[in-house]
Amino acid sequence: MSNSRSGASSGSRGDGRSEICPQDKHDLKYLAANWQNNSQHTGTIRTEMMKQDVLNRMDKITGLMNADCKKASGAPEHEPVERLNWDELYEVSANVMDLYTKDVDECLSELEKFYRKQYLWQEAAFTIDSHRGAARIGAAEAWVIAKEAHLENKRQELSSSAQIIKNTLEGLSQR
Repeated sequence: MSNSRSGASSGSRGDGRSEICPQDKHDLKYLAANWQNNSQHTGTIRTEMMKQDVLNRMDKITGLMNADCKKASGAPEHEPVERLNWDELYEVSANVMDLYTKDVDECLSELEKFYRKQYLWQEAAFTIDSHRGAARIGAAEAWVIAKEAHLENKRQELSSSAQIIKNTLEGLSQR
């Protein structure tokens, strides 16, 4: 079905565009025809798409329009409509677009709220981490200062002990 050609065989130009060779066009038409004829696959796709509220509404509207046309003309559903009320069609499509726009605006508004909350939580976490880090550094600094003071005290003790030993040795050697 698909050939294992590299991307270079599709005729890359170098200016960002690519040429499609006649064989690739034929392959694409073949794949598209197979996809359209695969009723199980298209049924699955349609089922997934119909889970969306806007598409359900459009499907209902299409069904109502088909039923209305069938009543008015007495013809089967998919025959051409002799007369169509364009104003009603415009209003229906405008209402669908308004509902869709409203839903998208609500989603974007909710997303903006989530972004704000995320930003606040990020800032709070950064502040908490900064305070924890500063506290740990402060505790480590205090420990180092205490150790330095302890070592200085030990140095002074050792120095005075060494001085006492030196003085004692000098006193003993003079006797």
